[in-house]
Amino acid sequence: MKAIRFNATVFRYLFAKSAGKIKKEAFYKGPFAPVYLDDIPEPQLINERWVKIKTIYGGVCGSDINMIFLEDTPYTEPYVTMPYTIGHENVGVIVEKGSEVTEFDIGDRVVADPMLPCAARDIEPVCFSCERGDYSQCLNMREGTLPPGLNLGFCTPVGGSWSEFFVAHKSQLMRVPVGMTDEQAIMIDVFSSALHPVMRNLPEKGQTVLVYGCGIIGMLVTVSLKALSDCRVIVIARYPFQADVARGFGADEVIMQREVEDIYAAVASLTDATILKPMIGDRYLNGGPDIVFDCVGHSETVNDSLRMTKSGGKIVLIGLVTIPRGIDWTPIWFKELTIKGTLCSSTETHEGRTQKTYAWAAELIMSGKVKVDHLLTHVWRLEDYVKMIETATTKGNTGCIKQAFRL
Repeated sequence: MKAIRFNATVFRYLFAKSAGKIKKEAFYKGPFAPVYLDDIPEPQLINERWVKIKTIYGGVCGSDINMIFLEDTPYTEPYVTMPYTIGHENVGVIVEKGSEVTEFDIGDRVVADPMLPCAARDIEPVCFSCERGDYSQCLNMREGTLPPGLNLGFCTPVGGSWSEFFVAHKSQLMRVPVGMTDEQAIMIDVFSSALHPVMRNLPEKGQTVLVYGCGIIGMLVTVSLKALSDCRVIVIARYPFQADVARGFGADEVIMQREVEDIYAAVASLTDATILKPMIGDRYLNGGPDIVFDCVGHSETVNDSLRMTKSGGKIVLIGLVTIPRGIDWTPIWFKELTIKGTLCSSTETHEGRTQKTYAWAAELIMSGKVKVDHLLTHVWRLEDYVKMIETATTKGNTGCIKQAFRL
């Protein structure tokens, strides 16, 4: 079967890092690129608790693009097995199942939660994180019946959704609701990645929230906040098409990053804050938003988030922060800030009900409270993966919001 693969051997890694400084194509084109299209055998069931899924859509995540350009730190390397088939966002149809899979049938349309925690590894008893439903904090993602792998798309025998077939443990599966389109279903994972940090850090009534960054995650954080909380939402966007989506999702104010001369002044004016300028060093706000959701994760946005959040406030780091540089961490202790991280999705409790983030996402989509159909802007064949990558790096020119491979 055809699959888009990733294999960062020492040679490939060093070659791409070096040649990529001159020509970015070195990361994804040529015989030594870590990313390539290949013909490989179909993945096999791990055991009788697994199913094989024929891919309908394989979604493209921002983390996949970071990985392609080798922008991740080595920190997560112990949680992957290479070479692997890329792709964790998915929707597909079960074409084979093990004898112990009784909850699902061949022909069922499903999405697979990509996390590979204790249950997917047949580990009993499960770790204390999995026991309380915090699957994204599982302590055993290198143990059990699978080799190391954080999730689908990073574990060699499991495969990934950037291919014709992949396999999943029955505990990962959720049947796609009747009436939900494939285009809505492929949005469940990315929506869950926005819902999880919002539901774990839900603003109080009347609080002001700043969503810093308006890519697909920033958009879905915005709509999650407006669907679940009576709060005021300010969004910082780079492009007009992003601002249009944010307003359509209920953003109360949108700051156009490329049109204002001073982000600090813009945020201060909307939050009745005061700008303070030390004799030496960067400015910061006295006052500001109660919560900042940093959906970018660059050194600049982390620095700004620390300096613009109100004393006693909270910063939720959703963008993939790696090794931020040039940041003065004084605001953390001086303002007594709370810094929270987030990974994928998990289990959430809201208004007395507890269920997986995937179930919440599907429920909000099916209820009509959150509309996601218009967010899938680019669909590709596997053979067009180079165009996909280049589109991801030119969003301002292409109007790209969400991409996926159609198999």
